[in-house]
Amino acid sequence: MPMQQETADDLIRKIFALQRTLRCVTQHSADIGGPGVALQGVMRMIGEDGELRATELAAKLGVGPAGLSRHVAELEELGYVRRRPHPQDRRAYLISLTELGESVLREALKARAVLLQEALAAWSEDQAQLASDTLGALSEALFTSIRRAPGAAEPTLETPVSDPQELTTK
Repeated sequence: MPMQQETADDLIRKIFALQRTLRCVTQHSADIGGPGVALQGVMRMIGEDGELRATELAAKLGVGPAGLSRHVAELEELGYVRRRPHPQDRRAYLISLTELGESVLREALKARAVLLQEALAAWSEDQAQLASDTLGALSEALFTSIRRAPGAAEPTLETPVSDPQELTTK
């Protein structure tokens, strides 16, 4: 039986509530001395791929070249990323994390995992795993439906959430 309208409406409300809550938690947990939430998201994407072209990074993040350029320039100035000319395409650059960037990102992700563990201390491992699996399945189903939409441009989406620590890294 297909999902009822009332259930879809309730799910949408809860997704928006989760987004607002995650935004608050993320802002609350941000390290004042480190890169901000947006820059950490950029760093995480770079870290997942090791090294990638600016155009690939922009597509993964769903941002335009100008916005990405500002983020990368700021991260480079802080010493968290490096750019080098692409060996096969003189117009392009490859972007990667520096050792400092890897260290800062690792610590930020660790701190967020601890924060989530503390916030959900009353949850069992099974409950946390079920939530993780459910969010991952929801993300994948929504992404798949967007790809199948007639006339839709190919969307970009980071890997669906499969690790609870990722819930507060966006």
